[in-house]
Amino acid sequence: MSRTGNEELDLWKFDMHVHSVYSGDSLNEPGMIADSFRKSGVLPIVCDHNTTAGSAAVSHDLRKIDPQIPEILAEEIMTRQGEVVGLFLSEMVPAYLDIRETMAIIHGQGGLVLFPHPFCSWRGSRLWEEYISEIIRGIDIVEGFNGRVIHAGENAAAREFAGRYDKPISVGSDSHRPQDLGRYWLELEPFSTPKELMKALRAGTVRYPVLERFPEEE
Repeated sequence: MSRTGNEELDLWKFDMHVHSVYSGDSLNEPGMIADSFRKSGVLPIVCDHNTTAGSAAVSHDLRKIDPQIPEILAEEIMTRQGEVVGLFLSEMVPAYLDIRETMAIIHGQGGLVLFPHPFCSWRGSRLWEEYISEIIRGIDIVEGFNGRVIHAGENAAAREFAGRYDKPISVGSDSHRPQDLGRYWLELEPFSTPKELMKALRAGTVRYPVLERFPEEE
């Protein structure tokens, strides 16, 4: 998280979707997540289900390892119409509100709205498709690769969707188990604010050093 000898910024490896035990369905203790970063160099954003407690705990541990790491409070929030992720929050966002109210609260805190696993067929929690066109303007980032999506075509559809609406894309392991930590990431320039993150995602430095778990279906 420093400069190289030629004064160019090192790229960060960045996993924008990780869960801790605070989600209630994850085995990842905050200390495990911080240790994974120490070993792999893949920086995680913890976005637990309907709470920022895990995000706050892991962010605290990460900044003890490297004070340059930005403090990002995040949460995967269930709305009445499905899930969205809030990044750079100042406080927890209540669950089960109307999607438009949830997005307004996130933006009101100066945060970013991330649209997770848009076309993952096995999740009942994914955002209802009939609402997407109505709220697309308020979505800041689309998750273009999710490590728990089974079919490669569903991740490809997410990336196509992001391109159609000119939205930057993220990569997330969606790790709920220690063995999935640090497996999937993107690379981008260092940032410290929501504006800088959006710029980094759009700057053409995003890379995919990952393999789809399942090939495209013929």
